[in-house]
Amino acid sequence: MCQQSSVSLSSNTMFHNIFKRSLQASFRQIYTINNCNPLRASSSSPHGDVKDALEIEANLFGNSGQKHEPVNTREALRKNRSKSFGARKNKENKREGPVNPPKFTATSDPPRFSVPRAHPPPAPIIKDSELNLEFVRLTLQDPLTSTLLTTVRSKKRRDKNRQIILEGRRLIQEALQCGLKMQTLLFSQKDQLALVKEEVGKAQQGTGSKIYKVPQHDLKTWSSLVTPPGLMAIFDRPSDKGLESNLAEQERVGTKPLPVTVVCDNIREPNNLGSIIRTCAALPCSQVVVTHGCCDPWESKALRGGCGGQFRIPILDDVTWEELSNIIPPEVSSDCRVFIAENNLEKRESHETIDYADISDVGAQNFLIIGGESHGVSEAAYRFKHLVGGKGKCVYIPLAAGIDSLNVASALTLLLFELRRKINQQAEAGALAL
Repeated sequence: MCQQSSVSLSSNTMFHNIFKRSLQASFRQIYTINNCNPLRASSSSPHGDVKDALEIEANLFGNSGQKHEPVNTREALRKNRSKSFGARKNKENKREGPVNPPKFTATSDPPRFSVPRAHPPPAPIIKDSELNLEFVRLTLQDPLTSTLLTTVRSKKRRDKNRQIILEGRRLIQEALQCGLKMQTLLFSQKDQLALVKEEVGKAQQGTGSKIYKVPQHDLKTWSSLVTPPGLMAIFDRPSDKGLESNLAEQERVGTKPLPVTVVCDNIREPNNLGSIIRTCAALPCSQVVVTHGCCDPWESKALRGGCGGQFRIPILDDVTWEELSNIIPPEVSSDCRVFIAENNLEKRESHETIDYADISDVGAQNFLIIGGESHGVSEAAYRFKHLVGGKGKCVYIPLAAGIDSLNVASALTLLLFELRRKINQQAEAGALAL
């Protein structure tokens, strides 16, 4: 009996110990959870549950007022990248310290780093024993090709350097015979160069002119003609020295220039202006004045129309009417005549005009003003005529019924040769009187 009671007591003790250990483990687990999650710890009481429910409800109602906006993924990535880059840059600056950029003074330029440009080697000089000339064959890759092309195409550069472009054998020979300096000669075919080999050879030996061979299609691109002649040259404009030598040559052969100055007014067609200059050089006149508003006498079409006349007579271009009065020589200002060629019927009625054949009085210096076919003579020309008072005349050329006017170059030819006849008659009469 005692033995059974002792066995039951020991089993009760063992059960009590097991229950005690399990209860301690449960409390330990609850304590750990409560410490890690305060929400659950606060909800252990009824008051905590009510409080948690109220907070959840407030959060739900508060978030319901927020507006949902779609997120631009690219913009978000850009902002994150810029923020991360800015943060990383700030960290580097803090770690490395402020870096002062290099300062450059006014006397010292910042360092320049340039890659050296590779230039092609210069083309070899070809010595042609048959033509007795030296030339260089140019290619499209040669830097000199673009330089020459700019000179040929750019009127602004030609005017600045006082250069002209001539095409064709005849014009080039005329320029060389008149003593113009040839800077460059371009040719595409050897047989074309052979036509001017003598004149070009003298220019190359005397002034060091450069000769270049270019492909035919390139020369055709540069040319202003529909059918390029295969020869193109860059010349300097006629100098005073060259014109003086030409004047001396004219006096030697007995063709002294007449005291006539032709003034071009409103001449807009280059071919007509070239023909006018050609006629004046054939007479010959003292000089040609091209007023402001006319076309360029050194333009390619005007040079072809002049047939070399620009190389043999002094030309004053882009002259205003205010400057024209300064051209009159002081020693002959009291004996100066002004003639205006006028075929407009309305202007002839408002101004006293005479037949060109009735010109009877010429002076020591004579100005002949001629206008374009479409625009005619300007009012500034009539104001210039009034400067000499009664010594200014308007002349016209009688024409058949139904014919309004002549070509300006044809009309000028009639007027100039009539003036020359009257000047020669007056000179002969003066010689007989002596």
